[in-house]
Amino acid sequence: MALEDFQKQIQSPFQTKQPVQDKALMPELVKRMNENARRLHLLEQKIERVESGMRGLDETVLTQLADLKLGLEKISNKLADISDRLATTENETARLNMRLDKAATKSEVKQLETFIDLINPITSKFVTKDELDRALEDEAAKMKKRV
Repeated sequence: MALEDFQKQIQSPFQTKQPVQDKALMPELVKRMNENARRLHLLEQKIERVESGMRGLDETVLTQLADLKLGLEKISNKLADISDRLATTENETARLNMRLDKAATKSEVKQLETFIDLINPITSKFVTKDELDRALEDEAAKMKKRV
């Protein structure tokens, strides 16, 4: 019995008992099918526009990523150059500091100037042995007179 009920339910739409009602439904079904086809076509167009926009966005993003990668590489190279220059500068500074440690200080230079001034024959007055002997004899004579 269940088989018979099932067969009745799945009867073909073309095997109807009411031909008048089928003729009235056909234009409505055609109209609905056409409307659905139109709506489906509009949806396909919208999907195509969205996909086209997404492709454009993908291309733009890829281009920007490539540009960003190039920019980052340039920055990285500049940083490497700056790092090298900084290391060179640090080495040069250390070398100069070592040379400065070996150089004379200002007070040492002043002390040397003082010593040079003391022994400079142009600015200093030296006496010869004869002049010293005469000066000592003169002083001795003056002391004898006083005593």
